[in-house]
Amino acid sequence: MVLVHSHTLSNGARVLFRPTPDKQILSVAAAVPWGARNDAAEQAGRTSLMARLLTKGAGERSAFQIADALESIGGSIDSFCTPDALGMETHTVQVDWKLALEVLSDCLFRPTFDAEEFDKERALVQSEILRENDRKFSFTYKAFQKLYYRGHPYAVSSEGEIETVAKLERAMLPSLHASVMDPSQMLIVAVGNVPEEEFLSELESRWPQNAAAPAAIAKGVTIAAGAGRGERVEVSREFEQGFVIAGYPAPDAGAEDSAALRLACAILGEGMSARLFARLRDRDHLAYAVGASFSVRALASQMVAYIGTGADTVDQALEGIVRETQGLLSNAPTTEEIERARQYILGKYLIGRQTNAALTQSMLGCEMLGLGWEYGETFPERIQSVTAAQIQEAAEKYLTNPAIAVLRPSGKPGAEAIIDDEEDDEEEGDE
Repeated sequence: MVLVHSHTLSNGARVLFRPTPDKQILSVAAAVPWGARNDAAEQAGRTSLMARLLTKGAGERSAFQIADALESIGGSIDSFCTPDALGMETHTVQVDWKLALEVLSDCLFRPTFDAEEFDKERALVQSEILRENDRKFSFTYKAFQKLYYRGHPYAVSSEGEIETVAKLERAMLPSLHASVMDPSQMLIVAVGNVPEEEFLSELESRWPQNAAAPAAIAKGVTIAAGAGRGERVEVSREFEQGFVIAGYPAPDAGAEDSAALRLACAILGEGMSARLFARLRDRDHLAYAVGASFSVRALASQMVAYIGTGADTVDQALEGIVRETQGLLSNAPTTEEIERARQYILGKYLIGRQTNAALTQSMLGCEMLGLGWEYGETFPERIQSVTAAQIQEAAEKYLTNPAIAVLRPSGKPGAEAIIDDEEDDEEEGDE
């Protein structure tokens, strides 16, 4: 039986504490439900840049002193910004946990936003965006993201665009930080072997009581995702190969059919025995990279199938990726395929949750998605209980009308590809 204690601090912050007596590591993560999707379009990348600066000077410590304080005890500290959440995490050995908590608190609530560090981080973000644009998957996925999520906050990547990041100013960050880093909205997850009451006491003494001017944190949006379903966008760049991404809506993680579509995704494109790999790469020799992935988000999850191919086989690859994905509707997976996919998912999942750090991230992620930390414990049971009929039903419900992004190397003209859009009027973009 998993033992997790829930507490509420005097400032309203919620704490989940999971003792692990057999491990001498403490992992702590803290987050608020404010993410990159809350940035205005013209300020895309603002929250992500602010998150990067949380460890670049806080309280009386410089960026170097923050890094040195944790590294000297064999620990680490990092910030993160996802489309749906903003926060930090630290991992340290049991004996030095109070120092780690002190540094974490300073970074969360007392960042200095040093001007020199701001200029360095902004330049670094811009260079990283340029570098990502030189990667075929990333470049194509950005085009897909803008198409599929057109008009939705998820349409722009968390890091923003070169143009929006260039316009960000240091003066924007202190007021943003003061309004969104609200202790009363914060969730703290701790996994480790330290005295629980002493840990809570340290939090009470270090966490401030409230935000200077709490922001109205958006819990959701009224715009449905999937505006680009049934459409295709083509982009061109001086690459030697092409790339294709076909994307479909996915149910919320807690939905009844989520596990069934998760298995469908693995059957299609996870592992070397998956259909896309076996058929498009090994049989048809169309791919140097091929697969499928399932992304869970707070507002609109998605499943994508992708293929990297030669410059002269882009159209064949596009036809193949759509054919094989929608082939699940007419060519039901075999018992062998289902069991392979089941074991693939469970093996990676269980191995990935062995450390305190992984448990902390899993619990925090489930809570921020509104699923409750228990979801991570019951996920294997959900996967085990899925039937062949449920996989077929999920495929029929979600795997039609893809939004498609095609990267065609410069100078390579293309023909129209056939896309099944017969059910366009029946499918909704946001499940």
